[in-house]
Amino acid sequence: MDRKFLVGIGLTLMGGILWGLSGASSQFLQQQRGITPEWLLVVRLLISGVVTVMAAYWQGHGKIFEVFKTPKDVIGVLVFGLLGMALCQYAYFRSIYYAGAGIATVLQYLAPIIIVLYMAIRYLKLPTWGETISIVLATIGTAMIALQGKLSLAGIDEKVLFWGLLSAVAVAIYSVQPVSLLRRYGTGPIVGFAMLFSGIIITPWAKPFDVPGEWDMWTYIAFFNVVVLGTIISFNAYLEGVRRIGAVKGSVLSSVEPISAALLGWALLGSEFLTTDIIGFVLILSTIFIFGLERKVK
Repeated sequence: MDRKFLVGIGLTLMGGILWGLSGASSQFLQQQRGITPEWLLVVRLLISGVVTVMAAYWQGHGKIFEVFKTPKDVIGVLVFGLLGMALCQYAYFRSIYYAGAGIATVLQYLAPIIIVLYMAIRYLKLPTWGETISIVLATIGTAMIALQGKLSLAGIDEKVLFWGLLSAVAVAIYSVQPVSLLRRYGTGPIVGFAMLFSGIIITPWAKPFDVPGEWDMWTYIAFFNVVVLGTIISFNAYLEGVRRIGAVKGSVLSSVEPISAALLGWALLGSEFLTTDIIGFVLILSTIFIFGLERKVK
């Protein structure tokens, strides 16, 4: 494998691990410190957007504004920001609020399946054997976790499923939709402006200046994890990885997030998982190795 591909793998893995830390931290902020999902979302987007745009400007100066010369690309940035990044984070925060970081993260990681199906429909290309097996395993694994070991719909919390699946759709959008923009203008400007614009648009609804919750040292540490590690670094790392290796591979590799979130939730927040939950994790994450085997066979 060439260096570009290896770096892409490393970046997507980094993004997934940091998202796991962010999930556990956002669960702590919401459930133990009274921070609302709406406030956390808008502040996360605004701060991350400003920092990322400033960093991109420092690296490329006026080149970061080239995207504004093409109206179609500006619309693309807005779609990426609102329907991808903002919707994904809000839906994810909501599912964490109802179910905790571990289960919310697993539901979100139906995204690789959605991406594979989209690619098949969009380009009239049937999934490969590896993609087909991965879809089946990930679906079964997610069902086992969502049903909490029961074989009836009574085991599902409808709110958890709704927000979790919505976050998966949004992940698929932000993994596929901005790829051409990232390759044309670079990761920093597109990610930064998408965060900043979507944060500004939802500010009247989320009211970032009305600070909720209880703030102490642990609140600030968790907030740092969510904003800096779980947004600024993770999104830029993941999307740069996607730019290098593609949306399907990137989304599958970032599936290390459920492991990170589950372990942190268990260690720090006392979250519990059934045997069926563990089996579900194994089935979902096995898709990583299936894609790797398929590539090796080719």
